[in-house]
Amino acid sequence: MSAEPSARKVPTLRPAWLLVGLVVILAVIAFEVWLTRPVRDAVRTYTDLISAANRRDLSALSALCTDRYLAGHRIKLADEGGVIGFPRNIHKNFQAWREGSEVWLCPTNRVGPVFRFVEDGGRWKFDGVVGQLLPGGRVEPIEEEPGTSAQ
Repeated sequence: MSAEPSARKVPTLRPAWLLVGLVVILAVIAFEVWLTRPVRDAVRTYTDLISAANRRDLSALSALCTDRYLAGHRIKLADEGGVIGFPRNIHKNFQAWREGSEVWLCPTNRVGPVFRFVEDGGRWKFDGVVGQLLPGGRVEPIEEEPGTSAQ
């Protein structure tokens, strides 16, 4: 009998399970990125819209709006700065969500106007006001008259 420890090695599956776990985590992250992309792109368009309105850049602002919106609304500079009918800020607790094929965004904290964004030519574009977000998360639809402001 030898006092030497056994040289026999027990096979382990630890590296294989770690690899499977890593693949699952990466797949979940990729799915989340894919799922939230429309909302993230619409929020990016909204921030570009705010930037263009604050710079008073009408051509950049027009490029961020749908043809339908531009057909019914006249875009003009406001005397006090910015552009008439366009928001100039966003609250840190804003809300954005998918509503069918559209993305709706409320730039205020819980209660305020809700703006619609639609995909147009591979880009998300501003399509006007859709309603008013009320307490409890209910959206009250607003029938916007052509030529009225977006706020």
